[in-house]
Amino acid sequence: MLPAPDAGVAAFLLADSRLPSGAYSHSAGLEPAVLAGLGVDGVYPYLLARLRTVVRVENAAAVLAHRSARGVADISFARIEAALDARTPSAAQREASRRLGRGMLRLAGKLKPDSHAVVELQRTVPRPTRPVALGVTAAALGVGELQLARLCCYDDAQSVVAAALKLLPIDPMDATAWILDASGEIDAVAVESLLIGGLDDIPALSAPLMEHWAEDHTTRTRRLFVA
Repeated sequence: MLPAPDAGVAAFLLADSRLPSGAYSHSAGLEPAVLAGLGVDGVYPYLLARLRTVVRVENAAAVLAHRSARGVADISFARIEAALDARTPSAAQREASRRLGRGMLRLAGKLKPDSHAVVELQRTVPRPTRPVALGVTAAALGVGELQLARLCCYDDAQSVVAAALKLLPIDPMDATAWILDASGEIDAVAVESLLIGGLDDIPALSAPLMEHWAEDHTTRTRRLFVA
């Protein structure tokens, strides 16, 4: 008999930029920031700013979705989505997250079609946000909470870095070093997200410039990334 799949491998899979979920077409908001004047020196601070705002909010929602998928928390996916929407003022950011979430949910349906949580999410929230879809997918694949939380942070940071290499004259070696430099912040945000007890504990953090840039990006006809 073959051994059960290693959840660590599943976590690596979900962190892979080649995953067919559509993430390659998103820049984590970096493209509109660059178009607004953000330069090379601003990319790493931008990465950290997202970890401390957008990602903290999304991590909390992903962990709650993960717990709900496992039956540990009695919170519907729709309620998690509503709480996340209330903390995401930008319609453009909400739409971008749902594009990514839909791709992730389609992948989850292919990988784990018999998962009760995946089927329930498909039934109740056919266009989920990325953190909710990622939390459910991670739970279905046996990825633990801390792995999920770190994955959420890492994925966002890597999205920023990958987009930066296409948008600005950056040395790939330097860009790779940024991920390691941010490891302390990544771990802090990941561990903090595990302390969440319910919907009211999802932080309400705003990044006004990022929200403004995201809205402005929707009006542009020439761009490399969707968002």
